[in-house]
Amino acid sequence: MRGDGIGPEILDATLVVLNNVSECFHISFDYREVPAGDGALREFGVALPKESVDVFASSDACLKGPVGETISEINTKLRFAFDLYANLRPAKSFPSICPPALRPDIDLVVIRENSEGFYKAIENQIQPGVWTCTGVFTEKAANRIAEFSFRYLMKRKPELDRSLVLATKANIFRSTQGMYLRVFEEVAKQYPAIRFSHIYADALCARLVKEPHRFNVIVAENLIGDLLSDLTGQIAGGLGMTAGTNINYETKHAYFEPTHGSAPDIVGKGLANPIGMMRSAALMLEYLDFACGDEKLSKASEAMNASIATLLSSNKRSSLPVELGGAADARTVAESLVSLIAERH
Repeated sequence: MRGDGIGPEILDATLVVLNNVSECFHISFDYREVPAGDGALREFGVALPKESVDVFASSDACLKGPVGETISEINTKLRFAFDLYANLRPAKSFPSICPPALRPDIDLVVIRENSEGFYKAIENQIQPGVWTCTGVFTEKAANRIAEFSFRYLMKRKPELDRSLVLATKANIFRSTQGMYLRVFEEVAKQYPAIRFSHIYADALCARLVKEPHRFNVIVAENLIGDLLSDLTGQIAGGLGMTAGTNINYETKHAYFEPTHGSAPDIVGKGLANPIGMMRSAALMLEYLDFACGDEKLSKASEAMNASIATLLSSNKRSSLPVELGGAADARTVAESLVSLIAERH
């Protein structure tokens, strides 16, 4: 799904890198392109036609570019309809991109419960000028994301601090987000090797700006997780860098996308940063190893991430995206990564 605005630019650049790793690691990809987003709405009358949904349902994974104002319809037909509950958003900085990153040593992941909360968008007008919005919070979903988060942390790099933070506003929403806290406290008992703590979301925002390097994995319900992941992405270098997942590990449905918008104001100007899209593709490869059982996919993901890290650790202006102070458009970034992957392989 190429999406809108800069979506086609950054997705096409990402395909250049994916096709390169497919050759290096002898992996065969079978692509199906389907419409999604504002352009699809104009052409077909719906942002996500039935054919697109059907192809998604039958595919191993989907790589999706950013869309414009039709994001709510995409979420309804994909995230909620397929119960894609696990939204991972890594945020990692490097010395050569500091600034715009606040520090060179940020390496954390925000895990966002992706299927419930206020993002169900259950809104009602009860009288003229008065609206209500209902959030949905279940123990089942809280327990599922808690179990996933603790298991995920156990697989993170062993040299990283084994700490997991739950962010809530349980002091205000005592029943709903208070339930989240109780569920996480119970699940934490099963993982004594992990240091679990709870921080109110507003206090966590302040601490992330002050000391982001002290955090490893942060978990939150849908709305808070969305806000925190944008914050952590920005302080680690910018939203153009941030990747995202939407996964149901049990049904094996998933799509992968950068977390930024479609940026229609910079289309075709060579300013689009494809790193978030490319990191999303690397996450897709890692997931496909889980879904398809082929370790070559994880090795290809590691090669992509290592090459991105090398690129972002250099001071070579000609290879860095404009957003990071460089002079490279999306295609140039892709070509630089292809060269780095070839050197490593």
